[in-house]
Amino acid sequence: MNILLVNKFFYLHGGVSRYFFELSRLLTEKKHRLAFFAMKDGKNLPSDWSRYFASYIDFDRPSLSAALPVLSRMFYSREARRKISDLLDIFPAEIAHIRSVYHHLSPSLLFELKKRGIPVVQTLGDYHLIAPNYSLFHDGKICEITKPQNYHRAILHRCVKGSYSASLACAIELYLQTKFRWYVNNVNFFISPSLFMKKKLVEYGLPQEKIIHLPHFVDNRKYKAVYEDSGYILYFGRLSPEKGLLFLLEVMSGLPEIKLKIAGRGPLLAALSSAVRRKKLSNVELVDFREDRELKTLIAGSRFVVLPSVWYENFPNSLLEAAAGGKPAAASDIGGIPELVENERTGLLFKPGNLPDAVDKISRLWQNKKMVRQLGKQAREAAVKYFNPEKHYLRLMNTYQSVLRSG
Repeated sequence: MNILLVNKFFYLHGGVSRYFFELSRLLTEKKHRLAFFAMKDGKNLPSDWSRYFASYIDFDRPSLSAALPVLSRMFYSREARRKISDLLDIFPAEIAHIRSVYHHLSPSLLFELKKRGIPVVQTLGDYHLIAPNYSLFHDGKICEITKPQNYHRAILHRCVKGSYSASLACAIELYLQTKFRWYVNNVNFFISPSLFMKKKLVEYGLPQEKIIHLPHFVDNRKYKAVYEDSGYILYFGRLSPEKGLLFLLEVMSGLPEIKLKIAGRGPLLAALSSAVRRKKLSNVELVDFREDRELKTLIAGSRFVVLPSVWYENFPNSLLEAAAGGKPAAASDIGGIPELVENERTGLLFKPGNLPDAVDKISRLWQNKKMVRQLGKQAREAAVKYFNPEKHYLRLMNTYQSVLRSG
């Protein structure tokens, strides 16, 4: 099958991009012919299709002179539509599978795909379809003030990056995409990795019949199950406020006997470094990793992983990777996390942001190596049974075939 894969970033940029590349490897193994469309970026991985990529744009630091072009590109990018049209002139795509296209690529490419009669499925990673603040997290807590379609409230409360202008732009974008049904009319099926996200999307008004639940997968062959440890617990992933990492430091201040390693990058790095020094947390170490093998070594050496998120997590890949390595998790009972961490079976859940509960669960797991080993084995078994590549592939092919038949 000729499949076009689309994502705005063509480098590892969080869980969204990780799934994108893992999926491309899986489809290549299954002998499908792939083409890629993304945005040009100096960090991109090599691709024979890069000459068709849309030009680079920085939404975080646009110049004053570029403000209008940046804003207009969010809504409709003529260039992105032209470039994907050029690509499709030489690649006869039978189906397009898109990941994240908003802002940097815009929905304009959907119109070109629709014009050519190419069906589209989209795997969702956040709440961009239903809220200007696509994490539903603002000012340190869950924020659903725009529900169901009160997008103006995002402007009043500066829900996007604490900025009036960014909130205004995102509110207008969502108003337009909702009113004109840019995604709903041009995407055949939305794929929700978690049941929680599917429920939330329907709650906000997306048609239930267009949403398919299909969890991500992990290639267990790439992870060796290790049931011993080197005497630390591990958080790995993006360093950002919604991950609850400053809260985790409060937890660790009450557990001086437990060593925590925090591995990753993100906007909270400086604040975390400062807090570790200020609180004199000698049991907390911030580490960097640049390659997968370094991350796998960190996972293998941990007793268990911790995910203290305080936002509606969709389907955190870090928990899948940890389970594949035979590591249980102590994690927040929020969003899609309970779909990955079965309490008392593959890990322990604590109430999000609840200090006594988090301290209790992390301490309890740390002190019971027998429990850690048992939960780790069960986590590995669950990863192999429920989240293996073959199971994901078969269900994805069923989705593709369903779209092609209905189209």
